[in-house]
Amino acid sequence: MFANQTKPDQSTYNIVSSREPHGVVAEQYRKLRTNIEYSSFNKEIRTICLTSAKAAEGKTVTALNLATVYAQSGKKTLIIDMDLRRSKIHRAFDIPNKVGLSNLVIDEVDRSEAILVADENLHVLPAGKKMPYPAEFLMSDKIKALIESLKETYERIIIDTPPMTAVTDASIVSRLVDGTVVVIGSRRTETAAAEDIIQSLNENGANIIGGVLTRVSKKDHRYLDYYYEYK
Repeated sequence: MFANQTKPDQSTYNIVSSREPHGVVAEQYRKLRTNIEYSSFNKEIRTICLTSAKAAEGKTVTALNLATVYAQSGKKTLIIDMDLRRSKIHRAFDIPNKVGLSNLVIDEVDRSEAILVADENLHVLPAGKKMPYPAEFLMSDKIKALIESLKETYERIIIDTPPMTAVTDASIVSRLVDGTVVVIGSRRTETAAAEDIIQSLNENGANIIGGVLTRVSKKDHRYLDYYYEYK
C-alpha cells in the first residue's frame, strides 16, 4: 500500500483486475497481456504506451488494468501518467499529484519521492505539477534517458498518454517505447478517425502492436475477445 495513505479507492477508474482478479473482465485483460507478449518474436515488449482517438474511450482504465495484470503475473511493473494536460492515474489510487514525472525531470527530486508503491510489483509515477509546454517536455532528451533508466529497474513500463486527436503528445511518446496500443471505443470512434490516428502513428515511427476495443455491448459477442491486431 502507499506509505501514509488511506486505502486507495480503486473504483474511481475501475481497476477491476485488482478488485475481481478471477472475474471475466480481468481475464480479458490477461488475454491482452498475453497477446502483447506474443506480438513480437524479435524483440521483447517492455515499454508500452496507450492512446486513443478521443477522450472517454477507456484508455486510462485499460492502462491501469494492463499494468495490474502484469504485476499480478510477477513482473515488476511501473505505470506512468504522461497525460500531462489531464492527468488521471493518481485518482485511481487516491494519491496526490503534487510530485511526479515533471518534478522528477525538472526539479530532479529523488525517485523515492515521485514513484509510489501500490503493491509489491506495481509502482506508480503520477504526472506531477503542470507545465506550460507538455509536448516540448516529452520531446526532451531527459524523458528518453529517464525511460531507458527506468528499464533497469522495471520489467514492464505502461504509459498512459493523451488522445491522438487532441494533441501530438502520444505520437512523441510512441517513438520512445517498444510498442503502442490503440484504444477504440465501440460505436464511439468513427472508422475514419481510427484510420487517421493509426496513419499518424505509423508516420511518426510508432510500433503499433495492436488495439483494444472497449465499451462493447453484450450483443456484440463477436468482439468479446477484446483484442485484435492491426495489419
